[in-house]
Amino acid sequence: MFMGFKDKFTAFILNALKFLMAVIMLTSIGTTFKFSKELNFTLCLVFLIFAIAIFLLYKVINSKMDTKMQLILILLCAFALRGLWLLNVNSFPTSDFGTIYKCAKDFLEGNTSVFRGTSYIARFPHLTIMVLYMALMLKLFPVHNILIMKIVNLSLGVLSVFLIYLIAKEIFNDKNKSLSAAAFASVFPPFITYTAVFCTENIAIPFYILSVYLLLRVMKQKISKYYLILSGILLAFGNLFRMVAIVIVIAYVMYLLVYGENKLTEKIQYLLLYIVPYFLIIFLVSTSLQYMKITENSLTKGSEPKIISILKGTNYENGGAWNVEDASIPEIYNYDHDKINEVSKKIIIERLTTTPPLKLVAFYIKKFALQWSEGDMSGVYWSQLYVPEDNIRFDLTNTGGMIFQLIYACIIILIFIGLFNRKGIYKNKEINLFYIIFCGYGLLHLIIEFQQRYAYIVSWVLVVLAVEGIDLIVFNIRNNKSQRKIKMMTMMSVTVFKK
Repeated sequence: MFMGFKDKFTAFILNALKFLMAVIMLTSIGTTFKFSKELNFTLCLVFLIFAIAIFLLYKVINSKMDTKMQLILILLCAFALRGLWLLNVNSFPTSDFGTIYKCAKDFLEGNTSVFRGTSYIARFPHLTIMVLYMALMLKLFPVHNILIMKIVNLSLGVLSVFLIYLIAKEIFNDKNKSLSAAAFASVFPPFITYTAVFCTENIAIPFYILSVYLLLRVMKQKISKYYLILSGILLAFGNLFRMVAIVIVIAYVMYLLVYGENKLTEKIQYLLLYIVPYFLIIFLVSTSLQYMKITENSLTKGSEPKIISILKGTNYENGGAWNVEDASIPEIYNYDHDKINEVSKKIIIERLTTTPPLKLVAFYIKKFALQWSEGDMSGVYWSQLYVPEDNIRFDLTNTGGMIFQLIYACIIILIFIGLFNRKGIYKNKEINLFYIIFCGYGLLHLIIEFQQRYAYIVSWVLVVLAVEGIDLIVFNIRNNKSQRKIKMMTMMSVTVFKK
């Protein structure tokens, strides 16, 4: 009975993802046409760089050199592409990140008001740790702190490529597939473009990936179950920078309950070893900051209720994105949580119940498609925002960005193909954890405010899932070759028999 439920659950997830990935695939392919088709130097240069990079990566993966050397060369490629992007755009903290940077300066001067009342950080306390991180960079490197933060982004980006290699190695237990995952990660557009952006995700992602890697090792019984404690701690640190890690916690709970072969008591023990340290770290850091009189509120509860993000996400007239109408509600009601929650719930219910069903479905499909269809997840936009033209060597907004979009579309196509690899999915059951994680974030982004950058935190999952598509393609190629050989041998045997 349980096995039947597991199979039905897997089938449900795969069928749902086939539809969702088809939507993303068609939209991402269609998005390539929004870019200028004018053949210019920038387009040719970007194409040449990535063509050379992809060709070299292909040759490295299919070479007979030592695996360590292959991996080192892939990491060097990742380093070079990210370094080139940093050289291309002399970026600096702008918009929300500029506000964080300014708050870090104020904090160093002894001004903690940025964490209190209705100031920006007090309203969105999940940015607190990023403020403290930038303050540390300012303290240690008074002159070159921006450059140092870019170097940190670059280093963590390359580390993420390596961690993705380790994850693929655990799932597929195949050298070429693991190297392919690292190669995909090295040329994955969001990973490259966000290197120049001072966002929280750059620091959070390695913690997320390393936490999941330890989960995989425990699930495959390669390391002690007590490593779940470390996994939970690492995820908590990642969550302190980008507070959406709860989705991974829920995904693991679902995976363990559905696919885990342990007894119920063991499953409960596993969950406690993972979940308790996760919440404990967040609680300790949050209360410590309050105890030291740095922050006024908990890191998980700002002066602006979280329901405002959900409210913005239901505003179909603005595509679920930020809008003045919804954003002004906290100020109108003087940041009274009870009143804001009451009014927001009323508006949300009204929007969901009075909007024609077809219009509502179309809105959410469009919102989902736009969230996941842009090749660089707005990385180029955020890198170049407010940067003077003189500080941008090659503007990729309208031309070179097409190459990013094509690479991303190929990744999505591979994921879609991989969904039909039933044999591989049942063989490598751990891949289901990543399908559940993606579904979780897909659902989260349907609910909250729309912004393409928000998908960046989980974009590494797409790289891992793309390998499943490679697996099916390689299997079919080998199968076709085997069938041709059998057919030829049969024909030769018949010919000999006739003679």
